[in-house]
Amino acid sequence: MLAAAACVCCARGNMDMSKIRREGGATITSSTLAWVHVSEGLHTAHAVLVAEDDPATVWCRAEKHGTFVAGAMHGGVCSVPFLGKVLRVEGDFEVLVSVNGSAKVRYVQWDRYMAPPHNAVAAHAKRFLAVREGQSSFPQAGFLAPQERRAHLVAGADVVRVDNAMVLVEDEPVSYDLRGITLDGYINVSNVDTVLAQALLLNPGPSRQRVVEEREVVVKQLSYWGSVKGTYVGLPSHVVSPPPETEEHDLVWGIQNEFDRMQRQILEYDLPPGTGVRVHLIGTVRTTEAPYNGKLTTTYQDGSQVSRVIEGLHMDQRLVLLSANYSSPYYIHNNTVLDIPAQSTKLYSSTTTTTTTTTTTTTTPEPPKMSMVGPEKPKSDSLSTTSQRDVPLEADSGAAPLAVWPALAALLALAAARA
Repeated sequence: MLAAAACVCCARGNMDMSKIRREGGATITSSTLAWVHVSEGLHTAHAVLVAEDDPATVWCRAEKHGTFVAGAMHGGVCSVPFLGKVLRVEGDFEVLVSVNGSAKVRYVQWDRYMAPPHNAVAAHAKRFLAVREGQSSFPQAGFLAPQERRAHLVAGADVVRVDNAMVLVEDEPVSYDLRGITLDGYINVSNVDTVLAQALLLNPGPSRQRVVEEREVVVKQLSYWGSVKGTYVGLPSHVVSPPPETEEHDLVWGIQNEFDRMQRQILEYDLPPGTGVRVHLIGTVRTTEAPYNGKLTTTYQDGSQVSRVIEGLHMDQRLVLLSANYSSPYYIHNNTVLDIPAQSTKLYSSTTTTTTTTTTTTTTPEPPKMSMVGPEKPKSDSLSTTSQRDVPLEADSGAAPLAVWPALAALLALAAARA
């Protein structure tokens, strides 16, 4: 039904996407079929054939008095029925094409007692492409006028009005599968460091304690594979991304998909008595943008599949590094900093490496959480036996938190007296 013509040349770069009929009579815009204007004697790539066994005859339409009427182009001439006569147009008509070879079409039988079929392809408003086999098996092409319950077809030098015909319809896909992807050309990579979470680890007791806290950090991963010509936005899709990620995702085609990635990490620090340490969880989020090509397989309602190579733009955003930055410990009662250097611990690192990076540092404020060990509990390096509790704090770390908890203040005063 579809074929690329031998001589390929478009006179105009723009396309007028075809309309297709929905049940109830409304029309929508097709994503795979378009009308393209051509010069005299020239065909267009991926022109839609009127008959599978006749690659020289394709669907066309011509405009007369502001109305498009459909017919067949053969030998560089578009022949259409108009007001009971055959109108033969040379050089100023449009051909129906499958955008990038993406369309799947078929014929559905129609008679005057039926409504036009679902997804019927329109030439103009309420006129749909229709055909029947004529003498010597040569197709008689034209259009269906539902209001008249007749099809107007070109039969040689005459126009015939018939009660039944075959109507061209578009088969819409139900899903996509993209794999065999190669990132091509310039790859733009940027890394941004962001404060994802904050915490306070406190030891108000009279002896050194290891304070342990488990934190959960949720990082959003974004994935986009572009709005590719000849595809429908919003269809369920399965994508196998290229190395080094080599991941498989079920996503929605043509939009930016978001996936939540949770990181569970253990924060721990050996704290001197009556001290605390501030912790910042720093995430490096990498954004990659690159053109790509890959094999897109389209599945239809009847289970049939068609594959083709497509080109698009890919965007990916993900966490590639997560670190815990510990400040120098400080005395809780007066915020005096101890002579212990700050330190950083790598919590997570992606195996992906990049060569072109632009690094920017940003800060995302988040209220810190506090974990502390009470003096009445035994020393332990085990998360299961170390006493800890989380208390929400304000992000402003400059003010000592003693005034908020009188019981804690009493404990600290006792520890200071013993010291």
